[in-house]
Amino acid sequence: MKHVFSVAGLGLAAAFVVVFFTGRVDSKHLTAVAPRVGMHVDELDALVPRIAAQTGATAGTSRRVVYLLACSGIPTSATIEDKAREAATITETQRMTARQAAVVVLSGTRVEGLASPLKDC
Repeated sequence: MKHVFSVAGLGLAAAFVVVFFTGRVDSKHLTAVAPRVGMHVDELDALVPRIAAQTGATAGTSRRVVYLLACSGIPTSATIEDKAREAATITETQRMTARQAAVVVLSGTRVEGLASPLKDC
């Protein structure tokens, strides 16, 4: 009986590993996302500490917000900092995730023929 539970445990662990790696959402690298808003990777990286310092959001939240906004391709290089600041503030004040806050910020932007501004992100 002891061996049955051991085999069952190993099977369950293997199933978890398979589901973990196959169910993961593939994220794009920042070098592929930065040109969507007409910026370089270094410029996007420089936004993160400024957004975090101005909003009180963590560096991780600020990084995620900047990534999602750049990935959407909707903001321009001139507007991404303001939109990122707004989204990071929303995450802090309304306890939303970075994705939810980015959708809220982008919902005010008119997007032709696109169901969700973050569908590829």
